[in-house]
Amino acid sequence: MFKISKQISLILLSGVLCSSGNLYASAKAEKQGVAISQQTSTLKGNVQDAMGPIIGASVVVKGTTNGMITDMDGNFTLEVKKGDIIQISYVGYLTQEIKYNGEPVLNITLKDDTQKLEEIVVVGYGTQKKVNLTGSVANVDSKLMESRPMTSVSAGLQGLLPGVTVTQRSGQPGSDNGTIRVRGTGTFNNANPMVIVDGVEASMNDLDPNDIQSVSVLKDAASSAIYGSKAANGVILVTTKRGKAGKASINYSANFGWQSPTELPEYVTSAQYATLTNEARAYAGKTPLYTAEQIQKYADGSDPYNYPNTNWQDLLYTESGFQQQHNISINGGDEKVRYMTSVGYQGQDGIIKHASKDQYNVRVNVDANPTSKLESNFSISYSNIALEEPTNPYVGGLAQIFRQVNMISPMVPYKKEDGTYGTIGDGNPIAWIDMDATTNKKRHNMLGVGSLKYSFLPELSIKGQASYKLYAEDSNEMRKDIQYNPNKYHGPNQMWQKDTFEDQVMGDIMLEYKKSFGLHNLNVLAGFHSELYKYKYTMAYRKNFPSNDLTDINAGSSDGAKAEGYTRELAMLSWLGRVNYDYAGKYLLEANIRYDGSSRFADGNRWGAFPSFSAGWRISEEEFFESYRETVNSLKLRASWGMLGNQNINSDYYPTVSTMTLGKNYPMGGSLVSGAYTQYAKNPNLKWEETTTYGVGIDVALIDKLNVTLDYYNKTTSGILMKVPTAETYALADFYDNVGKVENNGFEMSVDYKDRFGKVDFSVGGNISYNHNEIKNLGGVDEMIESGDGYVSIKRVGEAMNSFYGYRTAGLYQSQEDINNWATYGIRNAKILPGDIRYVDVTGDGKINADDRVILNSSDPKFTFGFNLSAQYAGFDVMAFFQGAAGVKGYLGIEAIGSINGDDAKPAALWMDRWTPENKNAKYPRVVETLNGPSMPSTTSDFWLQNANYLRLKNLQVGYTFNKSLLQRVGISKLRVYYSAQNILTFTSFLKGWDPEAPSGRGNFYPQTQVHSVGLNLTF
Repeated sequence: MFKISKQISLILLSGVLCSSGNLYASAKAEKQGVAISQQTSTLKGNVQDAMGPIIGASVVVKGTTNGMITDMDGNFTLEVKKGDIIQISYVGYLTQEIKYNGEPVLNITLKDDTQKLEEIVVVGYGTQKKVNLTGSVANVDSKLMESRPMTSVSAGLQGLLPGVTVTQRSGQPGSDNGTIRVRGTGTFNNANPMVIVDGVEASMNDLDPNDIQSVSVLKDAASSAIYGSKAANGVILVTTKRGKAGKASINYSANFGWQSPTELPEYVTSAQYATLTNEARAYAGKTPLYTAEQIQKYADGSDPYNYPNTNWQDLLYTESGFQQQHNISINGGDEKVRYMTSVGYQGQDGIIKHASKDQYNVRVNVDANPTSKLESNFSISYSNIALEEPTNPYVGGLAQIFRQVNMISPMVPYKKEDGTYGTIGDGNPIAWIDMDATTNKKRHNMLGVGSLKYSFLPELSIKGQASYKLYAEDSNEMRKDIQYNPNKYHGPNQMWQKDTFEDQVMGDIMLEYKKSFGLHNLNVLAGFHSELYKYKYTMAYRKNFPSNDLTDINAGSSDGAKAEGYTRELAMLSWLGRVNYDYAGKYLLEANIRYDGSSRFADGNRWGAFPSFSAGWRISEEEFFESYRETVNSLKLRASWGMLGNQNINSDYYPTVSTMTLGKNYPMGGSLVSGAYTQYAKNPNLKWEETTTYGVGIDVALIDKLNVTLDYYNKTTSGILMKVPTAETYALADFYDNVGKVENNGFEMSVDYKDRFGKVDFSVGGNISYNHNEIKNLGGVDEMIESGDGYVSIKRVGEAMNSFYGYRTAGLYQSQEDINNWATYGIRNAKILPGDIRYVDVTGDGKINADDRVILNSSDPKFTFGFNLSAQYAGFDVMAFFQGAAGVKGYLGIEAIGSINGDDAKPAALWMDRWTPENKNAKYPRVVETLNGPSMPSTTSDFWLQNANYLRLKNLQVGYTFNKSLLQRVGISKLRVYYSAQNILTFTSFLKGWDPEAPSGRGNFYPQTQVHSVGLNLTF
């Protein structure tokens, strides 16, 4: 085992948190009267922005306490002398510094601080000027984040960044996070990017979106190698808002919205189901099951209890999906101490009963400069998230409810005439909702970060940082028993109580040297990082509670009670370094190295080195380019190479150490005694996955209005940690080995254009990415066939990951002669008739069987894109944001498409356009009275493969910002109101009723939602 002594950890923590000096919360009050030399002048001025005067802007002589705050009209008066530097600042704007040369009046127009974000980009362990970047880094326009009411930060990134694919599979409160992939999927294990919040590894989805200042994504090894073994899947850097010197500013934002499904599938009515059933039985040579009179009764509703026509979806989707968000923050301080504190609430009700989320956030960020050489930063944040979702007594979980609603026949009544429930073998999904049986989760997240930075010299500084992260989850699932009717019971009642506790202590020490030698500029960073992660899990189970209303675990019977629990630890030590060099701002070089040691690996393979190198050439700074500079403002070429690592193999913390599993009984002395056994094979030679990347890029700025970035990359992951089987003689479970290899390569482009036409400010921006994914090695085998959730998939060397595997088709058989002239069907034991699907004989052997299966494309998109349009005029603003994907497929299985199988199934409405002798041009095959007929989706084929390409109007927003002169009288600095619509329009050829981002398979998931909301942003 890899050990870090507690003594070392305590020494590091103490060194980071302690200093020899005193840290004051605020500067000592000074007398307002400031001695001014005899050569002073009275300077009058006005501070405003594009909308009018700014109230409360700070105007101060730099380096002194001689200053004031602008009045209601943005005016100020200041005693100054020639040569003074006048510093003007206000929250949300670029700080300006102007040298006083004796002018009596000074008018200043502050510019929005978002322009600064375009110039300075957050990178690993620091910031860099965008023009000096040599790696591939994408940053989000903060306005696009702020203008969208988001319930999930990860989903809010969708379509905003080239090379970053975000897929949102669900609209469920608390589970609507996006799945993020940076430049494709490069491993068979956890492919999620590393997330850094304010310099510490954390989750972004626990944040209040209103607290976010900027988001940067490190996409290549050159930019992310500084994070070493955790950066193989990319790094997302999130920076929260911090305080600025000046008058305290109070900001309040709120929005109120209503959700509804983007798409819902349509199913047949009872009368249509009866007709289809008779038709399917006729093909099988059976007599009709329903008479014309019975079908009519199903159609006219004259006898709803004996001939019901239940719309199960209408019974499920009954809620308004009301959601609301509130955030209030205070920002201010002086040159010595600055602060930002915020409190937020997010409430989200579902579109079904008992689905909800309540989230509370608190954040305090404090920055202080006790002396000119000492800088301190402190942040603490806490979130409390309560999630609720309905469960069921059959198998538990929310998915089963959606599954049964999609499947249960409309001929089954919701309730019978006597008030009891109608049921099938699995029960009644709406009865489960009526029971108020739920799974409730309470999550607590706390992150505390403190740092001290001391500058020995202007060019040399040392920084120590310590952080503590805590996550605790309390999960309670109560499956209530139910007597649906005298003949149907589900029970007994059962309860699972699960508790998870995670904490992580991290420490960093960084030494930085910055120096310019004439035209030579050098920046050197060296550091040490340590972390210790602990995990604890406990579960208790009981059943046969006296009442469904008793929810304490002790109320259940001790007979059959279960309890389990375990703890895990992971530790890491790291050394890191970075060198940045540029000559005259023209020739740029960067080198990074990270040396990581992980407790997950055994001696000999524990440590790994992850280097990177990158270079840039700012051609536009060359003398020969000067004549083109008015048109081509900036032109830079970039190239990079680097190596990254990955150790994340899901929940196996000790893959190299032989462990014992408890819970086995052995006969000894005539009785059973508890014991332990070896369950898993282990591999002491296991080591890091290694991801090698290289790429080239170009950044161009044209006519001060147009910016274009182009990138090409290649990313190859080798030694992928895969499970491989042990020999049967050992009777041990599969073990991990470094055997897999995957390559991703592609290109990215982003473009943005900003201009002003008269009084209208206009901007348009967009990005597009292409990624080619290919498996290179599977550890000695050519393919691995896997049965999915209603479909078959495959991993095959030379093909993309997540590929569908099935049969090609060639339309429908139109006659018996057509069948006789085609290859012999041999997939299932079924009789082929006209109207069935024709499968292609790929091998040409005259038989249709498993050998004819081929790759049918992948569920991972080849192209992702997004673009936005915005305009502002006279206080009005409008913004439209589109995003989409192409080169992607989806598959809906038999339970989503529907079938004829009595009460346990119902066909989707698409079956009304089925093949019949009278309708040979139908879109779909003939109906059959079985789940696994020759033409059903249970045989994976391209006939049922869906084109999941789409273009979505992700967000449309219209707002109005009130004129400041109207707000000054009531002490308001800024007020904006807006209407926002999310996911309101989707262009796709995907199967009607289903969202193109829907997971492939059964269709048993919470649907994607659209949201209409109104909101306001208010600043005092």
